[in-house]
Amino acid sequence: MKNIIQFLSEKVIQQIAAGEVIQRPSSVLRELLENAIDANAKMIDIFIKDSGKTLIQLTDDGIGMSIDDAKMSVQKHATSKIKKTDDLFRIKTKGFRGEALSSIALISQLEIQTKKREDIVGIHLFVEEGQVKKQIPINMLKGTRISVKNIFYKLPVRRQFLKSSRIEFQHIIYEFHKIVLAHRNITYRFYHNDKIIFYFKKASLIERIQEIFKNEKKNLVPILIKKNRILVEGFVSVPDVSMKKGDQFLLVNQRCVTHLFLHKKIIRAYDGFLKNFKTASYFIFIFIDSSLINWNIHPTKKEVKLEEEETIGIMIQQEIKNVLFSQYKVKNKELKNYDILLSCKSLKKDYLLNNLYDKLSDKEKIVRLENFSHKFNESGTFKKNIQLTNELYHLVYHPKKGEIKTFQINRKYIIFVLNDEYMVLVDQHRAHQNILFEFFSRKKNLISQQFLFPIKVKLLKKESISLKNIKNDLIRFGFHLYIWKKYVYLYSVPEQIQQNMLIEVIQNVITYNFIKGKINNKKKLLQIISKSASIKYGTKLYPEKMKCIIKDLFSCHNPNYTYSGDPIFFVLNKNFF
Repeated sequence: MKNIIQFLSEKVIQQIAAGEVIQRPSSVLRELLENAIDANAKMIDIFIKDSGKTLIQLTDDGIGMSIDDAKMSVQKHATSKIKKTDDLFRIKTKGFRGEALSSIALISQLEIQTKKREDIVGIHLFVEEGQVKKQIPINMLKGTRISVKNIFYKLPVRRQFLKSSRIEFQHIIYEFHKIVLAHRNITYRFYHNDKIIFYFKKASLIERIQEIFKNEKKNLVPILIKKNRILVEGFVSVPDVSMKKGDQFLLVNQRCVTHLFLHKKIIRAYDGFLKNFKTASYFIFIFIDSSLINWNIHPTKKEVKLEEEETIGIMIQQEIKNVLFSQYKVKNKELKNYDILLSCKSLKKDYLLNNLYDKLSDKEKIVRLENFSHKFNESGTFKKNIQLTNELYHLVYHPKKGEIKTFQINRKYIIFVLNDEYMVLVDQHRAHQNILFEFFSRKKNLISQQFLFPIKVKLLKKESISLKNIKNDLIRFGFHLYIWKKYVYLYSVPEQIQQNMLIEVIQNVITYNFIKGKINNKKKLLQIISKSASIKYGTKLYPEKMKCIIKDLFSCHNPNYTYSGDPIFFVLNKNFF
């Protein structure tokens, strides 16, 4: 009987190992850039063709290599960075394992042109399957040019697993951005298919962030921490509801890393300031003694272990909180005009002017209200009941002392005071969402606003099918539409939907997959419409609009919670603290 377990060939073993380091074209670019930086390059030119599948070429003006070093560089575990085990715990360079060029050589057609300043001539090596096939002397300036051609050409299965050119190019750009963000004392020129895409000169961190992420600069504030052997610096974003997704970069000793613990610490610093933490941006650089870092835990060095990560995490989190407090955008003039925080006579003695609260600044008072709003649902002090809701309804529609005063906080909450007894915080987005949901649920034969020309929206096949399955429900809600081939034509929509919200409403409706005859189609459609068309966080509301929202909310069958169970308003009393 023939044995079925056998040793892999050395060639297969090497190709498996190479696959751990070189996963796609962007991995090649990362390794080449790191080598150029270790070679003290001041100018780096990058040439990409076909999103890296055909060519990745990098030219630098670094120290270059001798002929013998060039030949050794493509051998497995050949490195100039470490000589003994202890060196692994004091890594100060980008590379150290001796895997980059040897791994690239196994999965591509590799050419190396290099020369040291003191050498008379340089060397041009042609490498395939990890072996030098040809070498010729050349005249060139000091530095190195490496050309990586036809990645995975001998591994068709691996090549098939590469994504589209667009996606692979996005990965390349991401790796490039991480390097240029960290190493800003180098000039970079980046070409794709013979067209220059990026040209970065030496720059400060904030200038480089602005160059890469065009919309970030206006929203960023600096942080700086110095303690013992640890330095933390960089920029974090202040809350901005217009942002849909933030840019998040954490760098340890100028290498971009993934560190889940530190990421969570950074994000939790935004508790009470942000609801959607994906919108937070941070560019944080940690500089720490190399003996406190273990880089040797991931093939591509993307993950890192820090000895003092708990201390570093707490320091960063506290610093961000302090920065957010100082940057919180509340206008003193607006506070004085409404004087809302001091208008409750019965609350002054026990709540607003007690020793704890009276010491807070106006900004800190506002932030404290926002922080508490995230915990209201769990607190018995803010328990809602039918009697309280009915009382609020009567107070809203029949105030004892004239007009209701309203005040907007951070373009997110509406605050109003009633009869010197209650201070009520209303979440403007949730309130309007609930108002629209109940309005569309109860009303029939809705009045529509008609367009002079129909609005045309292109549909995918599955979107067209989904839309046809709910067409009758849409018509009942006031949407007059016609579906023809790949398009839907909108002739009118309910007047409750503002035109600037219309595209978002339609996009969200057609994105959801409605199945014909499903019982909850109508309810789901109502949820999508009411959420998409409701007033967003960040929208400035004028007093009349705020009063209208408050009155409409307390006319709802259930003003306490949204359809998804989120609390809409909170009542503060003298036992708030």
